Amino acid sequence: MAESMSEDHVELILPSDTPRSILELRLATLELLDDGVWISETDGNVIYRNVAAAAMEQMYWSHGGHVGTIEDVVFNPGVLQLLRDRGRWSAEYHLSSGDEDGARVSSVAMEMQLLNAQGIPGIAFHARDVSREWSREQTLQDRNVELEQAYSRLKETQTQLLQSEKMASIGQLAAGVAHEINNPIGYVQSNMGTLQTYVRGLLNLLDSYERWASELSDGASAAREQIEEIKRQIDYSFLRDDLLQLLEESREGIKRVKKIVLDLRDFSHRGQTDSDEWMSVDIHRGLESTINIVWNELKYKAEVQRNFGDLPAVECMPSQMNQVFLNLLVNAGQAIKERGVISVTTTCLDREICVAIADDGVGIAPEHLKRIFDPFFTTKPVGAGTGLGLALSFGIVKNHHGRIEVESKVGKGTCFRVYLPLRKHGRNNLGQTAPGTTV
Repeated sequence: MAESMSEDHVELILPSDTPRSILELRLATLELLDDGVWISETDGNVIYRNVAAAAMEQMYWSHGGHVGTIEDVVFNPGVLQLLRDRGRWSAEYHLSSGDEDGARVSSVAMEMQLLNAQGIPGIAFHARDVSREWSREQTLQDRNVELEQAYSRLKETQTQLLQSEKMASIGQLAAGVAHEINNPIGYVQSNMGTLQTYVRGLLNLLDSYERWASELSDGASAAREQIEEIKRQIDYSFLRDDLLQLLEESREGIKRVKKIVLDLRDFSHRGQTDSDEWMSVDIHRGLESTINIVWNELKYKAEVQRNFGDLPAVECMPSQMNQVFLNLLVNAGQAIKERGVISVTTTCLDREICVAIADDGVGIAPEHLKRIFDPFFTTKPVGAGTGLGLALSFGIVKNHHGRIEVESKVGKGTCFRVYLPLRKHGRNNLGQTAPGTTV
């Protein structure tokens, strides 16, 4: 079949000697199509339809708010006149079943154009079901969304692993630095004690010289005057009183440095293997060392109240639990705008302990409570927080078969409660409260 297309119609030129068998094959081919094909006269009178077209005619057609049969919606005078004026036309129609609810079942793209076959005018209609294509496209879009979500979760997991590895490296570095500092601090502290003893001996000796000088004869008055002049120059009376005080303050400062170094070492302590990391520890000692580590950040904003109960030793990974306490204490301090109170309360329950860290800060909005344990979620300004602190803490506590609960009121403050089983292989509290729930 040869085709030539003008601006307003398509002319089909069929050889006069075309065998009937070829024409029948062409018609048979049209019958096999899934697309609907109609051929009509210019007035819309259908002279041919294939099987798919006949099935579509049994449906309700709708377009632009107009619903009805195919004769009402497609073969109506308005569409036919538009087609005769333009030569070709295309539109999208929705087909629905004839049941009571009239649920849409498919959408078709209808192509219409004028024909001229050996001087005989007509119209060709071609309806292609695009619902399957949309379904495939929607499936691809859904898969793409799933892949993007999986990729996002993978990135979050990678970030958490990197953060965890970074914290482990920092812990090992801090332990090494603490060990290296501890050695010189030790002998400086020892030397300060010895120096204090030496100074006291020298001062006793000077006292003896003073008593001896007071008994000198009048002939030695020049020597006495020289000694008194030196004492005035060095302000001997003030120096004598201040020297011992300076030594005592220096020794106290070195003790504090030594305590901070020991707390830093305890805070960052890590075993060599997973089994070695689990150990029976004093939770109060971990809390004290953690408070000491963050004290420089808290002391200007909050008073820390310790309400410690009687706790037995708890089997846990101390460095990881110290990290949880650190995150909660830092968050409590940041929630206080000017001056407030942070309370740390410990209690022993049946086969678990509870560590509650509460503040009287700004509180957490109800709409944020369900998301505070989500990775990267933060209400802090850009650059002020990563949104990983509570997510990592939740993961650490969960790995200890414990749970974290939070209670908060805007303007009143927030309380985080960490529950830990007493034993590593004890009762498994897998029924932990979902992230962000209130007690």
